[in-house]
Amino acid sequence: MACRQLHRSVNLRCGASDEPDYRVRKTLPIFPLSVVALPAATVPLMIFEARYRVLFNTLLSGMEGIEEGLVQTESPWCGSKRFGMCYVDNEGRMASVGSTLEISEFANVPDGRLFITSKGKERFRVIKVVAEKPILLCEVEVLKEDEETEEAKQLATEVADLLRNTIRLNVKMQNIEAKDDQIEPEELSTLGPRELSYWVASFFSDVKLLQQNLLEEVDTVRRLQKEKDVLTETVRYYSAASALKSAFSTEDAEAATGSTEVKVSDTQVEETSSSESGGAEKGDKTDTAT
Repeated sequence: MACRQLHRSVNLRCGASDEPDYRVRKTLPIFPLSVVALPAATVPLMIFEARYRVLFNTLLSGMEGIEEGLVQTESPWCGSKRFGMCYVDNEGRMASVGSTLEISEFANVPDGRLFITSKGKERFRVIKVVAEKPILLCEVEVLKEDEETEEAKQLATEVADLLRNTIRLNVKMQNIEAKDDQIEPEELSTLGPRELSYWVASFFSDVKLLQQNLLEEVDTVRRLQKEKDVLTETVRYYSAASALKSAFSTEDAEAATGSTEVKVSDTQVEETSSSESGGAEKGDKTDTAT
């Protein structure tokens, strides 16, 4: 990514119009990626580039199982487990608002790759680029969050119910076998309005600009209202699609049943039984791709 392009792109805004207050300024290693990291949401990463293996082993310094030879002990964030992530679009432009992530789990594999699970902690705005090589370092200001209100609590309840319905309808439509904690994630009942608003936004990964807009939104009520609008339309779509699927399935079943009743005679039943008996030894073979 060219220096000129990067310096220009960090000033991009993707949504929020109000200028928030700032509370903390610091320097962070930034992991630019085509993923919108959000507070309260879990972000899995696979690290394979040498420079990032050095960074993440340095962040994990002191933990058992890291590659000690890659740790930069003089680094100011050695052992901190925290780094920043900013969304980068298809043209290489980096958004100016990102999230600080904290590593919660990791696993080194024999081929040198590092699997990381991290969780979003807070939002920040990039003020300036400090360095680009070997990794991107930026001076950032942490964004202050608004106070939670009764309106936000009410909206959070509505958004949680809509997401529940969306998940259940999607499971039904796709004929997916889902566990109870997938159908009813604990976050729906344990997170407060602000954290819930960010966590719900993580479900919109197919629309990155919408996610970035929600990340940059400074007002929890407005963020929840946008999510309510999106989820309301999604539930309507899934409900209609599910109704159509059920209708066509019923018609197909009735047609198939009617056809069998007309065509199958006593003689055909006997012949079918004989054929089934002769082919019983073949069994079923299933190839499973992993």
